Amino acid sequence: MAALLSAGADPDARDEHGTPALLDDASRPVRVSAVHGLARHDDERCVEGARRLPPAPPGTSYEYDLDEVWRYERRRDGR
Repeated sequence: MAALLSAGADPDARDEHGTPALLDDASRPVRVSAVHGLARHDDERCVEGARRLPPAPPGTSYEYDLDEVWRYERRRDGR
């Protein structure tokens, strides 16, 4: 999680700090945070990361952070 907080807006720094590697973390909340961070920085890897997320456990509240992937796709596609 510290990698997400320290990565900043620089795409090279995100790679250096391992944000994409967090897409394979065992913890779903960490993976959701990684997807959100990549989407906020217009990083295409957020789409695949979101697709690969396991289903949310029963009773999980709506994960608003994943809406950022939809917003990224709209920006990317010029909609």
